[in-house]
Parts: sequence; structure tokens; C-alpha cells
Amino acid sequence: MAFVTLSNLFLALAGAQLVRILYTLFSRSLLSPLAKVPGPRLAALTSWYECYYDVFKPGQYVFKIKQLHEQYGPIVRITPREVSVSDLEFLDTLYSPGPHAKRNKDIEKVKALGINSSIGGAVEHDLHRKRRESLNPFFSKKRVLNLAPQIQNKISQLEDIFLTSHNINGVINLSDLYFAFSSEQVITVMLLRTRMLIDNSVVNQYCFGHNQNVLANPARAADMRNNVAAVLRGVKFNLHFSWVRSVVRMLPPSLAGRWVPQGVKDMLKFRRIIRQEVQQILDSKDSSENRCSIFVELRDSPTLPASEKTAQRLEDEATLLVMAGTESTAKSICIAHYYLLADTKLMTKLRAELSAGPSATLTDLDQLPYLHAIALEANRLSFGLTGRNPRVAPEETLEYENPSSKIIYKLPPGTPISTSTLLAHTNETMFPDPWTFDPDRWLGQGTEKKKYMLAFSKGPRQCIGMHLADAELIMAIAEMGTWDIELVGTDERDVRFLHDYHIATPRLDSLGVRARVVGRVR
Repeated sequence: MAFVTLSNLFLALAGAQLVRILYTLFSRSLLSPLAKVPGPRLAALTSWYECYYDVFKPGQYVFKIKQLHEQYGPIVRITPREVSVSDLEFLDTLYSPGPHAKRNKDIEKVKALGINSSIGGAVEHDLHRKRRESLNPFFSKKRVLNLAPQIQNKISQLEDIFLTSHNINGVINLSDLYFAFSSEQVITVMLLRTRMLIDNSVVNQYCFGHNQNVLANPARAADMRNNVAAVLRGVKFNLHFSWVRSVVRMLPPSLAGRWVPQGVKDMLKFRRIIRQEVQQILDSKDSSENRCSIFVELRDSPTLPASEKTAQRLEDEATLLVMAGTESTAKSICIAHYYLLADTKLMTKLRAELSAGPSATLTDLDQLPYLHAIALEANRLSFGLTGRNPRVAPEETLEYENPSSKIIYKLPPGTPISTSTLLAHTNETMFPDPWTFDPDRWLGQGTEKKKYMLAFSKGPRQCIGMHLADAELIMAIAEMGTWDIELVGTDERDVRFLHDYHIATPRLDSLGVRARVVGRVR
């Protein structure tokens, strides 16, 4: 009798689960307020559609979404709860709606990053504003101009590296080199044999008040770049299989180590080092003026509540600053250098402008139109953060009218809506022949196209480090014009966006952009 009872109970539970699944599918298909939005039926029914292209077809969903827009039009339902809009005239409504409208982040995307206490982990509009206001002064354009001498010091180190490479006729990996140079974020870590090392960067010194030179160690730079890549490749997996991370955390370290890639283990060690750094700052009473540190000033801020000064909060903030910008800025610099080397006409025009221009201060360089156009084009083809980065209007129904059919789609509060950087930056109306590196598209009236750029996002959640990133890019491009360098065993597949791993990732077997220094151009 007990066996029959258990069997019946099992069947009842299985039946209830089946009914729940069928109701969910029915609801998503017919009852959802998004039911009338065009798109593949499977994407509307289950997130496994997204998972297939994100995880099993590695990093391909943004490319699939572009194909879906070509098939279904400017608005497409891409998951049971998310809508993609390819119409660039909708960008301001979505990302930059004005001072009184609120835009939240999608909580599912935030959880996949695992840094909920950071500025990027602030789902709610008001919480993000509070956290951003505390950091804004450190990344203002005025502050960045004050940092120009520190950036120039790193440029001088690049000169030394190029000169040394020329003297020994060696091959340098520009991807690793620029990663080390543009490590603008708080601190990053890498593993060299068994020893954890904290790297330098312009902002590592700025944020924590100390500096260790990774530019002098190419192996350290390579490990650092590989570690960040390993973590970013795990974001898509975490989004769809978050339970795996929870299970691994419950396992003993001896077992968990078998499941976790080496780069991820290194980054976990890195977080422990960040925690120690942050705790030292919180415990210290040192507020001396000669210690320039963001986190010292956050600790001493009279406007921030105690809840925004906890070790966990600052640890997450530091981790985000590392993950958000180390590779993205380096990628823009590397893309610029690759195309300048691949097309001598571009380099010739840059050198002509540099030779006729004023002294090479950051302020002067920023006024050179062709150099600035190269920077814009590098940012366009680096794509910034390539994830869909949806926004959620928590209090208003957004409306989108299809320009062709004139059908109006009402998107209720709480709906994640996105326009990927791939959709924006390869829009053939705004950017003809979009995969061609063409700085001329930004000259003259072309500057008006900047409003369609999403490399740093738009609106109140725009990248807080954009001024510093652009400063490093501008000064690095100017330095490129003073060297005669040739590519070695490198082609466009080593820089072209082929996989979405939160940043634009080239072919997975790429060794990076490699080059040989021929000499100095005077």
C-alpha cells in the first residue's frame, strides 16, 4: 500500500510539474504582454534558445539577434521576457530618456556578474545614482587632464619597450602590451608560477595609492589578460547555469578546484587580495594628501552612509572597475594600431597631422581631427561591452512604433529592452560598409554620428571611466605615429569581433596582435 501511495504521489507531482510547464509555455506564447512582438516562437517560449547560442554556439547570440532583425524587423522578442530594438532613433528613449525618467538594469544580467554591491551591480536607478555620484569626481574630464602626466609616464615606458624590441629584433605582442598599458581599472591580478602579483596601471596607482610595474614583464601581462578573458567567458555560463556556481561554492576546495578553470581560480585569489587592500584602507587612518586613492576618499566621504563603505561594497566596486575596463580600453588601442599598420595610407595621414600639429599635450592631441577620428573608429569596432545591456523602465510603459508598418508595440513596466553595440555600430545606414576601418566617416558632418555610439553606453549609466579611456587611447595613437612597426603572423581575424564574451572576442585560437619594430620615425 505504501508503495502504491508513493507511486501515486510521484505521478501526482510529475503531473503537476507538467501542468506548470504547459501553463508557462501557454502564458508566454499567448497571454504575455509581449505576445504580439515579432520573433521566433522558441525564443518566446524558453530561455534555452538564448542559451544555445550563448553557451553551446559560443558567444553567438548577438549575431543571431542581428539575423533575427533582418528577418522580423526592427523589434524582436529574443527571450520570454526581453525585447531587442535595432532602430537607432529609439536609443535616447531607451538609454537616455531625460532627468526624470528612471531606467533600471535587468537583475538577471546583473546576477551573472556576481558583483552586486558595485556601481554596475546597482539594479535600481536611484541606488546607481547614489553610487555614481560618489565616484563621478574621480573620473571627470578635469581629473583626467590632471592624470595626463601619469599616462605620459606609461607612454615613455612604451617607448622604451619598442626601442628594446627594435634593438633585439624581437616580436612583441601588442595585445598583451596594451592590456598592461591601459589597465585603467583599480587593480588586477595575475599568476606567475605560484605567486600572486598585483599589477600596475594608471588608475591602480590612482585608486589604491601604490604602483607595481607590469609593463616591464610581458609574461605577467599575458597571464593577466588570459585570466580576465577566462572570467569573462564564464559570464554567459553563469547567466544560464547559476546553480553550478552555487554547487561549486559548497564543495571542499580540493574538489572545487577540479571544476574551476585556472584563470577563474587566479581571479578568485585576486578578489582576496582586493579584500585585503580594501580592509587595510578601511582600518587605516592615513588620509595624507600624498596618498592619492579613490578608496581612501570614499572611506572619508562625509556624504556616503556607512552601508556604502563596507568592505564587501568596496571590494565589489574594485572588482567591477577591473573587469569593466582593462580589456575594453586595451582592445580599442590594439584595434587602432592594427589597422594603422595594415593600411599604410591611414598611418601616413596620421603622421602628416601629427607633424603639422602643436605640441603633444593631451589637450592639443584631442583637437586633432584625424587622430580623434581614428579613436572614434577604434571605439566603434571594439564595440565596448558587447553584452546586450538591457534597460528596464520600472514605472512607465514604453511605446515603439515600427516605421514601416506603423504598428505600435506597448512594452509594459519591468520589460528588459536592449540594443546591442553590434546592432548600433554595424548599422549600414549610419555606418556604410560597417566592418571597414574608415576614420574618414567621422570627419566633417560625420561627428553627428557620435550619438549612435554605444561603446561607452549612453545616459546616466554611461561608462564612468570613458574620459580616462579616451585619454589613454588618444595618447597611445599619437605614439603609434612615431614608430615604424610591421605585423608578424597577424590578420584581421585577430582583432575582429567574432564572439560575444562581454567584450568583442576574436577567433578563439588567436595569439593576439604580434609585430616587429623596424625603427623610429622622426
